[in-house]
Amino acid sequence: MPTILNHTYKSILFVLLILLVSTSLNGQNVLYDYIELSSKNGSTESFLSEIESQTDIVFSYSNNLCFKDSLNLPIQSGMVREVLDAIFVSCPSNYTVRGEKIIIHPITGDKKKYVVKGYVIDKHTKEILIQANVYEPEILLGTVSNNFGFFSITLPEGFAHLASSYVGYQNQHHYLNLTKDTTIYFWMEPKEELDEIAVLGERVPGKVKSSRAGIIDVPIEQIKKVPVFLGEVDIVKSIQLLPGIQSGGEGFSELYVRGGGPDQNLVLMDDVPIYNSSHLLGFFSIFNADAVNSVRVIKGGFPARYGGRLSSVVDIRMYDGNSEEFKGTASIGLLSSRLAVEGPLIKDKSSFSVSFRRTYFDILTSVWQLKEADKSRYYFYDFNTKLNYKLSKRDRLHFSTYLGKDRYGISYNEQTIEIEQPDGSKVSRKEYDESDVGWRNYVGSVRWNHIFGEKMFANTTLTYSDYRFFIDQSSNYVSDGSWSKGSQNYYSGIRDLSAKIDVDYLPSPKHYIRFGGSMINHTFYPGIDVQLREITSSTPIDTTFGGTQMYRQEYRFYVEDDFHLFPRLKMNIGGHFSLFQTESNKFYWSAEPRLSARYLIKDNLSVKLAYSQMTQYMHLLRTSVVAMPTDLWLPVSDGIAPMRASQSALGLEYEISKGFNLSLEFYYKELSDILAYKETAGYFDFASDWQSKLTAGSGQSYGFELLLHRKMGNLSGWFGYTYSKSTNQFDELNNGLEFPANFDRTHDVSIYASYKFSKKMDMGVTWAFGTGNPITLSETKYYAPQLPTTEVPNKSSYNQFINQRNSYRMPNFHRLDIGFNFSKDKPWGSRLWSVGLMNTYGRQNPFFLYFSDVENEQTGDIERSLKQFSLFPIPIPYVRYTVKF
Repeated sequence: MPTILNHTYKSILFVLLILLVSTSLNGQNVLYDYIELSSKNGSTESFLSEIESQTDIVFSYSNNLCFKDSLNLPIQSGMVREVLDAIFVSCPSNYTVRGEKIIIHPITGDKKKYVVKGYVIDKHTKEILIQANVYEPEILLGTVSNNFGFFSITLPEGFAHLASSYVGYQNQHHYLNLTKDTTIYFWMEPKEELDEIAVLGERVPGKVKSSRAGIIDVPIEQIKKVPVFLGEVDIVKSIQLLPGIQSGGEGFSELYVRGGGPDQNLVLMDDVPIYNSSHLLGFFSIFNADAVNSVRVIKGGFPARYGGRLSSVVDIRMYDGNSEEFKGTASIGLLSSRLAVEGPLIKDKSSFSVSFRRTYFDILTSVWQLKEADKSRYYFYDFNTKLNYKLSKRDRLHFSTYLGKDRYGISYNEQTIEIEQPDGSKVSRKEYDESDVGWRNYVGSVRWNHIFGEKMFANTTLTYSDYRFFIDQSSNYVSDGSWSKGSQNYYSGIRDLSAKIDVDYLPSPKHYIRFGGSMINHTFYPGIDVQLREITSSTPIDTTFGGTQMYRQEYRFYVEDDFHLFPRLKMNIGGHFSLFQTESNKFYWSAEPRLSARYLIKDNLSVKLAYSQMTQYMHLLRTSVVAMPTDLWLPVSDGIAPMRASQSALGLEYEISKGFNLSLEFYYKELSDILAYKETAGYFDFASDWQSKLTAGSGQSYGFELLLHRKMGNLSGWFGYTYSKSTNQFDELNNGLEFPANFDRTHDVSIYASYKFSKKMDMGVTWAFGTGNPITLSETKYYAPQLPTTEVPNKSSYNQFINQRNSYRMPNFHRLDIGFNFSKDKPWGSRLWSVGLMNTYGRQNPFFLYFSDVENEQTGDIERSLKQFSLFPIPIPYVRYTVKF
């Protein structure tokens, strides 16, 4: 019996001890109390005595601890741990805390190190937080959470203070006594009021700032407050307001980054490439903001893990879904309605996120056109789903899909025709000439996350991406006394199947190693099919042109290391290697070095340097300067080489004061083997192969970007300015002379301001200015009479003379947009009214220019003038109603 009682007594004491230690470790540790010494000069004993007199701390120490009679400390105030480290800098020591007692003992030999790993997660929704900062503020070591919220950091044995910060969330802290490898979770609590809004990415403690130049993390909550056309929250339109990133024209959602074209941007949705990210011919992007977790834009200093494009990477991650409770958002606006629902499937195991958006133009127009002979219809929709399942503490599965489609159709030229039946009778029916245009994206991915050991995280992904578009045009006419129908069917697209693996390895806090590889099977669908058939038969009687499928293989490998070379010098060095197979089994290859470096001049001032090479194995052939469904993706071939680019950047980042930043970055980029149509070739020139219609050239782009940004307070926002120059040179174009690129814009200014009047009301204002885009205009129109030998000698025509390509510029662009948000909490959730006015002062920005010939009534002469067409010449209001439940 005494033995049993003794055992029970010890067990109870052990449990109480564990609870006591646990409580003390998770509470505020006395090592992190703030103190201020009376002087920097003194002895070891006097400093310890002064600390004891200022606090309730009692010191206990080993006889082997080194004491000095005279010390000159580098600091006079700070946390107790910082002061102790300064006192014992010549004989490093460890500290053990027992309540108010600190035991100091010298470190003998190499100090053991342990790994702390885990996830950074939203406390309420259990949504993972991407690129959250995780750091030890005292010894100035840190890392970031990856795209799945995972982090790993190696710290010395003993007491450690580990903190995490993320924009829009309160900082969280863990106080640990490390005696073994440990797993922890940062449960981040959202702030009711944002102290700062970060556009350049959250500012981390001085010694753990990113080594990367040209990277922008865009908070999704800020995107939702930017005034946008017809109240449609648009991720890409918000990105366009940042320095170095431009739109192709008023209203367009394409990206032109540092002189590059829209095809040179790698747009990723949960690691899957998107080949057309626009709705409504480029006026809206396909990304439903209600389904998006994070947005990252990389415009220079590309990490080695990205490849395949020349100008930028837009990495978009979708919500996993709330794993605690069911929540939803519903919204209705002038153009579309949206619905998003998320919630748990299996408690603490699985969650889902589903969102849907659709326009109702087709429904409204069908009512307006009930009595009209000509009818038109248009709609687009987006459908996002994402599921995740926690297999174990080390394994997780993610499933995500996206379905999106645009379709526009018009029926016109109504005719009543008579069709003879087999029995000789005739039947009347109405026929229309018709035109249909459509394009769609089908995207899917399956991802498996696995943690190997304590320092390695692997993500294995299978992806599917299918982009298609079509144009169907048909007309009815009489041929040899019978009705016939001529049709032109254009069908094209690209489909990818890929498998890849990405590995994050963190051997120590000073190294973050990433490596991986992928294999992609591309299928290209170029083709035009023109057919003639009788109206009473579906069998074609003539086929004039057709296309064939092309199958191509692509392989990619990369390795990179983000490391501290010196305390103030951090670097990222890596390489990206790729192979691409052509139609004759020839391989193009590329070895692309990547380098970024950051040097801290002061804790609030850093200089950054970056160099990267990029290769692109596919081209987008365009029929105009704006996005059209006839734009055609085609691979490199034996005769068409891949496009290549090299870019250098030098930047300065200065924190003027808390929440007030200034950044300046210079860049220079060279491009080779870019493509353009020859001056004598046309898109629908069926007589020649598509490769023979193209010519290759080179280009260069340089400039600088300035951003002055206030991130805190009720009034926040930024001022951005970009100066850039982009030129192209083709031996077979413009007489071989250099000319401005189609997307060259010398000056670009953007101002965004947000003011929070109260918890219930805020206001957003944007103003943008841009130099007019270059265009090609004819300089002379001359009479070209027909030869006398022609059948109709009296007829004549005119030709136009073009002296130089892109030698004129459209008028400058500028526009002011204003929006207000009115929110109110309800018992079931909240409601939000969003109202605003686009193009507030009615600026008539040019959409395109054209020549108009008008006859002078007095002289009879034909007078020619240049005119412009404005897409939105007047102020356009918008309203949207949103509820959250």
